[in-house]
Amino acid sequence: MASLLERLLGTDTPDEQVDLESRQKDADDALHDAVGRRHYQIDDCGVTGVAVVNEGPDGEPIVVPIARFSLGENVEEPDYDLVWELVGEAARALQKPFDDVFVRHYDIQFTFDGDGLFEAEACRRVALTDGLVDRYATDAGFDVPALRDATLDAHDIDDEIAPVAWGEAKNYGRTNNAALVVGGTTAAMGASAAAASCANAAAGAGATGGMGGGTC
Repeated sequence: MASLLERLLGTDTPDEQVDLESRQKDADDALHDAVGRRHYQIDDCGVTGVAVVNEGPDGEPIVVPIARFSLGENVEEPDYDLVWELVGEAARALQKPFDDVFVRHYDIQFTFDGDGLFEAEACRRVALTDGLVDRYATDAGFDVPALRDATLDAHDIDDEIAPVAWGEAKNYGRTNNAALVVGGTTAAMGASAAAASCANAAAGAGATGGMGGGTC
C-alpha cells in the first residue's frame, strides 16, 4: 500500500487531503473573523498551508499548520506587542480545527518590509507547541503575555524546534519527504516554495518597531 505522502503527491485526492483542506479552511475563516473584529492595522493574513511532515505508525498525518500575517510594506521593524496579539489570534483560530490531528507544532509567520504575504523581503516566525496552543485556547487565565513569557522561557538556541519565540522563517519548500496542502492543492516540497516562504526569508531580530497599514 502506498504511504500517505505518496498518496498525497499522487494524481488522486486521498481522504486525508480533503480532511486537511477542510481544517485549513475552517482555521482560515476563524482567523479572518477574529482579525476583522479587532481591526488590526495589517495588510493581510491567512492560514496559508498545512505541511505534512511525517506520518504516524497507522498512516495518520503529522502536520504543521501555517498561519501568516503581512505587517506592511513600509514596516522595517515590527511592533512586537502587535506581533504577540496576532500570535494569540492565530493560536485560537488554529486550535479547534486541528485539535484531533497530530500536530508537530504550529508555525505563525510574519512578513514585512515588502508587499503581501509572499513577496516581502523579511519573514520571521513564532513556532508554538501543541501544548502551548491548547492551553492558550482553553485556559482563560493564560493570556497573551503569559503565552509570550512561556514561549520565551522555553525557547533555546535551536530555532528548528518549537517553541521558537522569534526566529528565521522555516522554508517548508525545502523540506524533503513532505507534502504541502495549500487551498485545495497538494505539492511536493520544493515545488511550492511561493506558498511557504518569503521572497527573501531573512530578517534580523529586534526589540522595537512600528505597525503596518491597512486592515486584514
